[in-house]
Amino acid sequence: MLKRTQKFVLIFLIIYFLMITWQFFIAANSEAGLIPLKGKAVDISVMLFFSIQPNGWNENIINLVILLALVSIFGAGLLIYFKNNNMFSAVQQRIGYHGFIKAGIIRSFVIGVVFSLITNLYQLALINLFYYPFFFKTRPIKLYIGARPGYFSTNQLIDLCSYVILSATGWGIFAVLIFSIGLFVSKNSIYLVLGPCVGMGLTLLSFIISLGNEFLLFLSYLWFPFAVLAPGQFALGSRLPPINSYLLFVLVALLYLLFAAYLIKMWQQKRKLG
Repeated sequence: MLKRTQKFVLIFLIIYFLMITWQFFIAANSEAGLIPLKGKAVDISVMLFFSIQPNGWNENIINLVILLALVSIFGAGLLIYFKNNNMFSAVQQRIGYHGFIKAGIIRSFVIGVVFSLITNLYQLALINLFYYPFFFKTRPIKLYIGARPGYFSTNQLIDLCSYVILSATGWGIFAVLIFSIGLFVSKNSIYLVLGPCVGMGLTLLSFIISLGNEFLLFLSYLWFPFAVLAPGQFALGSRLPPINSYLLFVLVALLYLLFAAYLIKMWQQKRKLG
């Protein structure tokens, strides 16, 4: 079963990077008309990068679903497998409950960060090599708001770096949340799709609740996963976040971590009680 799962993950990993490459070339082809003929320095590469992020006009939902699954599988998938297949007693004797939880949190966070960084850096490399070299400049605020609803800065270099770093951190935090939920999942097959199910479920719930008044809009953003996975990219129902995107990122990240800590503590107590 373990070897079969590893082959399954490897296949999806290959498919994922092929999909990223395919997404880039489709987007680059659709935006090819923006490339200046005389080599004039323009900022189209930055715009293309954000266009292939979640909620961008060239996004690919399949890539997103695969990434949601892979960060949880590669992160703590093996530990969850041990827990569900009568191997936990051996793990417990070797590292104990505390060591098991610590390993799950660290692996989940690191893998989430690494996958996000690799994805974004790979996309940046593809754009720079096969589309147009990066050029950074300050954009008028009105144009910037139209391009990205929850912007961080009108300086594109700062905004790009902020997005890559915060997104990587957000994916790590989301992976920890999935691990904490996975502690209560007894079927390995369910854990394989837990990331996409939780991510899409929370997204759908946020969109539904955001249709209400301003207070409900604020609440819907507080558990909206893409506030940390793709900070600054989304506006729920075309309604901007009621608070600064940096502050929103911090609040959602803290909420996810607190909920993960609660689930982990509850699972530990349940195991101790037998």
